[in-house]
Order: sequence, then structure tokens, then C-alpha cells
Amino acid sequence: MKFTGLKNKVSKLTPAEKKELMTFLKNSFSVFDDYATVNQCPFCQSKKFIKHDNRNNVVRYLCKDCHKTFTYKTNTILSGIYAKNLHKWNAFVEDFMSLNIAPLDEICNKLDISKQTAFNWRHKLIASLDTKGNTKFSNESIEFDETYFLISRKGRQDSNHGYKKLRYWRKSQVGDSKYNVKVFFTYGRDSKQLELTQSHMGRTSANDLKNYFTANKFDGIRILSDSHPTYKSFFKNNGFDFDTFTGKYHIKSTDRTVHNQTVNAYVRNFKDFVNKHLHGVSTKYLTSYAKWFEFVCQAKAIVKQELQSADKIVRFNITENICENVVSDRIGLELFRQAEYSFIRFLTNNNRSNFGNCKNHYYSGKIAC
Repeated sequence: MKFTGLKNKVSKLTPAEKKELMTFLKNSFSVFDDYATVNQCPFCQSKKFIKHDNRNNVVRYLCKDCHKTFTYKTNTILSGIYAKNLHKWNAFVEDFMSLNIAPLDEICNKLDISKQTAFNWRHKLIASLDTKGNTKFSNESIEFDETYFLISRKGRQDSNHGYKKLRYWRKSQVGDSKYNVKVFFTYGRDSKQLELTQSHMGRTSANDLKNYFTANKFDGIRILSDSHPTYKSFFKNNGFDFDTFTGKYHIKSTDRTVHNQTVNAYVRNFKDFVNKHLHGVSTKYLTSYAKWFEFVCQAKAIVKQELQSADKIVRFNITENICENVVSDRIGLELFRQAEYSFIRFLTNNNRSNFGNCKNHYYSGKIAC
């Protein structure tokens, strides 16, 4: 009854007053508030805490052991989202949950935020999707393939090479260059799971495959791939059940079920996603965008599967799925902050260096690559 009375009062407001009320509501509520859960102190992991106060309609807790205060947002990607920007953040999240992959310039103009803010918000959300552990493929046939992207220093600074020289160098890198970054694609035919993994640079070796095909990720699988010599020798020497086909024919003539057409379609879509839609991405963030693409594909596949059910009711809730991931995540923020160090480590492991510096407010100074 009280709520009905409130709605009646709202209906009597002037358009200007309603607009002011809408702005107030947008600045006082986040879509993540419905999924707020606090099970322990984010600082010392103690379960002894009490409600301390309520600030900006968010409950703040006090830990009895370390005596620090916190909310459900502390040490998550939601920390640092200030109340004054909450309505813009809510609009950004709504766009993200619609699976709309809008360019950053479009988002900036729509929400009136800086490009750096839009970039940080996007990568924080993506980081929270990359913390749920590796996909596991078990007792099924999987399609396996790889693709590559020439290493990119997009957005970086202070390279020893000038822009024109660098552009000329990129045009000279044709074929399977040692400067290509390889991304492995795996698709489970029964589980309908898709996984993208940034692996290494240069030609694929048996050691690269060994690092990828680990026992904790693959169990009782049958691998379907093209007849790449490295693939065949590795699968044979390590006792994998596998079947191959000649690459140029895309399918095995004696057994039409032996192909990787599904995963090849995902490879083409991801290449278009990176090169055409995003106009190329820095190698530093290639893993992040691979995980985003993976999540979008999986979400769309689940929705399509639910639509084909007998009652035609979609039970998969994208908003609920993302929100639960975000509020339960405790390492996504750190992954976001450590992106530069991860990139440097990737370059070092592949004997590469000298790819410019990155300015980021999370670091005390420039970090040489």
C-alpha cells in the first residue's frame, strides 16, 4: 500500500521533478546491489564482522579481527565507481550486458565520459569474466585449431622505432612470422564449450602444445584437427586419440565427421572482431578480448539453445550471470591492475622486448618493455 501511494505521488510530479527524481534514483542504485553478498572480510578473510553504517545506500561492515571497514564492493572491480558517476556506470553496464560491442568513441559520446574511463570500465568487467578457472573438456570430441595476430604496440609509447618505420616493418611480416602471437581455439562438440587461449609467438612447437594440453583441462578426449606435422607427432607421441584431415580440403573424405568447421567459423569471427570491429588491439589486451568474445559466443549459444526448448522460455539470464560473477570475484581487479606485468612476462618468455612503455595510474612509474 505504501508503494502504491508513492507511485500516486510520483504521477503528480511535474516533468522537471520527475527528471530530477530519475537522476536521484540512478545515482543511488546499482544493478549489482541485488547480488551483494559478503561472507568474509576481504582483507583478512575473517568471518567475524558486523554492520557498521550505511553510506550511499550501501551497507559498510566492520571486521572484528583486523578492524577494517568494507562493503561488498571492496577489492572487486566495483571499487572506485563513485556515486556521482553511478548513473553513467549503470548505463555502461546495461550496454555491456546487452552483448553490444560498441566502439569506445561511441560510448564516450553517449555517456559523456573520457576514453580512458570507458576503457578502464570495459576491461574491469572483462577481467571479472576471466577468473572462473579454465574450461574442462572431458570424454568428448573436440575441434582444435589456431590463428595468429602480428604483435601490436597499439596505444603504447616510446618505442625505439618511428611510426613510419614500424608500419613498413609490419607490412614486411607475411606468413607465419616469428612475431605472430598464436591463439589456440578449442570447441567441444558435446558440451558446446568454446575456449580461446593466447599461447606463444612464432611457429607452434611440441612444447607449446604440451603446455596447453594438460591433464587438468583435457580428459578422455578425441581431437579433430588438420594434419599439421607438429600436431600429428605430438598427439601420437603423447597417446592422444586423434583424427586429422588435409588442411586444404577442410574435411576428411573417408569420414565426413572429421573436420573443424565449427571452430574455424569462430576463428573467422574473432579475426573480424579484432581487425574490423575493433580496428586491431594491443597484444597486451588480446587475452582480455579473447575472453570477452568467448563469453559473448557462449551466452548467445545458451540463449539460442533455450529458445529451441519446448516451452520457448529463455531461462538463461545474462544480467544475473554477469552480476553473480562480478560480486563474487576477488581477483579480477588485480588481473586488471597486473595487465602490464603479464604483457612484459609474455614478451620475456618469447624472447621479445622493446615494445614501448605504458602509462597507467596503477603504477608508480614507466615500465620498460
